[in-house]
Amino acid sequence: MLGTLRLEEPPILKEATLDEAGWCLPFSYEVGEHRRGGRGLLIKYKARNLTLSKPQIATDSYLELIFPFSSNSTLREQYQRFTSNHMRFGLLLEDLDTLAGDIAARHAGVSERVLLTASIDRISWIQDRHVAGEVTLANNLRMAGQVVWAGRSSMEVMIELSHQAPGADPNQWNFIGLAFFVLVARTPDRTAAAEVPLLVPETSREMELFEQGKVHMQQRQQRRDAHWARRPPTGEEVALVHDLIRQHHLHRIGNYHYHHHHHHPQQHGETVPMSRTVLQNCCLMHSQDRNVFDVIFGGHLLRLAYEHAFSTAALHAGEYCDPLSMDDVAFLMPGCVVRVHVRATKVEPGAPEQSVVTNVFSFAFRCPSGPVRRVVPDTMVEAMEYLMGRRQNANDEASQAVLAAQAVARL
Repeated sequence: MLGTLRLEEPPILKEATLDEAGWCLPFSYEVGEHRRGGRGLLIKYKARNLTLSKPQIATDSYLELIFPFSSNSTLREQYQRFTSNHMRFGLLLEDLDTLAGDIAARHAGVSERVLLTASIDRISWIQDRHVAGEVTLANNLRMAGQVVWAGRSSMEVMIELSHQAPGADPNQWNFIGLAFFVLVARTPDRTAAAEVPLLVPETSREMELFEQGKVHMQQRQQRRDAHWARRPPTGEEVALVHDLIRQHHLHRIGNYHYHHHHHHPQQHGETVPMSRTVLQNCCLMHSQDRNVFDVIFGGHLLRLAYEHAFSTAALHAGEYCDPLSMDDVAFLMPGCVVRVHVRATKVEPGAPEQSVVTNVFSFAFRCPSGPVRRVVPDTMVEAMEYLMGRRQNANDEASQAVLAAQAVARL
């Protein structure tokens, strides 16, 4: 992840005035006004030709959003987790999602098309102080991004995260993270795909990022094909589940009291049924959570899913856990991992007995104090979900970094 290509900051950026904030950030400004009011953020953008029907230069969509945490105590308190100095990571995910929409809007516009977040390809959050310094709310935070690839009706937006210590050179930012969002364009009635302007890379770096976007598209298809609904378990995976359930059954017959285990920390080596870790919640959507298209914005659902997964992991581990990854989203930190799957469902008005799955989120966390209890599937569907989590873990850079750190620690 550290070797990933970086953006080239345009040589001349303009600082947006308060009057310009609305059209410069159509998603972030709308959501911010509805939910948190003015936050004192600094906005920088590249002045550009407003003709959106022609091919667009890559840097024309460039945007910067700066959070002055070091000097704005009110802003710092908004992003602070209660009774701790840790950041409310769910709010940061909201901001990343809305900024990705703002960047896509600068490339494609919003007057003739509806822009929707299709997927979050990857986010890397580096919290290794030896690499990037300690990430805290005492430092300013910058999100900077642009469209790096565009197809017929979809775009890949790359956002870099950097921080800056108080009193440091205002032009010196330390890279700490990376995000890739995929947005799609639909017709105003949302019945068909809408075309987006072509993207014209000008520099060799922009060409590399464009080619990287093509690779990401192929990788997304490969991950979809690897889902358990399409790809059956291998013989090795079937044997793994069989052995796991057999060991759990033998342990239960011996000294394991099945009915007493529900969200309580136990000694390492014990197992608990997956169904016993379930935490459910029902959330009402409100007008304050809508975006410029008058629908609930994806970042809000992302925050709800993350905070729900955070609570589930904490109850299972018996302590607060640190975020490690979300599906393809990686937060590089050493430690032990517990992976949590969260599903959000939509209930249709007038038919409360019917529900439709609208989003599936997959998160991973590390338990600071060490290993946690293993979970054991009870049903075939749970077994497939267990194997899917195992496959994700094998392809997750953050999880593999954790395993490597554990192996070194045991030497």
